[in-house]
Amino acid sequence: MKFRKLTKMQTINDGTRTLVESALRDWAKSGSGGVLIGGLGLSYHVRPRFTQDIDFLFLEPTDAPEAIPGFYRSKFSAFEHLQTHIQVNIASPSSMSIPEEIAEQVILTATLSNRIRVATPSGLVALKLFRLSAHDKADIIALIKTGRVDLSGFQIPPEKLVALDALVGEAATDPHPP
Repeated sequence: MKFRKLTKMQTINDGTRTLVESALRDWAKSGSGGVLIGGLGLSYHVRPRFTQDIDFLFLEPTDAPEAIPGFYRSKFSAFEHLQTHIQVNIASPSSMSIPEEIAEQVILTATLSNRIRVATPSGLVALKLFRLSAHDKADIIALIKTGRVDLSGFQIPPEKLVALDALVGEAATDPHPP
């Protein structure tokens, strides 16, 4: 199984690396941790989607470093990349209104790419099931269509599983590629 590279760290920017990738490269260099989620985490597994920020999941907001070289702590739950001004958001179970057990499983099952831990398709689906905006539903369908979603290790409440079943049905009839 081959995944997209999150950053192009080995080369000087040839004009194809975005500002987000530059901020992500510096985050990885700093060893600041967390698990990449949100639009950029999704873009790792399915077709890239536009995003203007970077989201990392920590079990507790206090698990994030206080200071990171190349970043300014703009508020308690966010950093700003000094060079690109890209915002890096710190998410936690309490800030996302998700059960801690779900966040723990997302963190436990994350994969490593270019020194960055990335939520798996299953982990992203588990997180998105708790918000279920129209955007989240579209993201879940795209992730389901990869064939790499298995929520058996996640403690998903029954009402969320009902919503997931409906989205699995939609994914089966959606003609668009993931």
